[in-house]
Amino acid sequence: MLTDAALKNLRPKSKAYKSTDRDGLYAYVSPGGAISFRYDYRFNGRRETLTLGR
Repeated sequence: MLTDAALKNLRPKSKAYKSTDRDGLYAYVSPGGAISFRYDYRFNGRRETLTLGR
């Protein structure tokens, strides 16, 4: 679960990675250290991704 403490402890790695919450929401951490929130959902049978933040 993405709590305030969990988000503050996210650190960049050599490859980008996800830290999931639930129902398709996750924090995406890039190798440069930028954190963005992404939400995966389905629309007309296709997977779509909504990006919030950087």
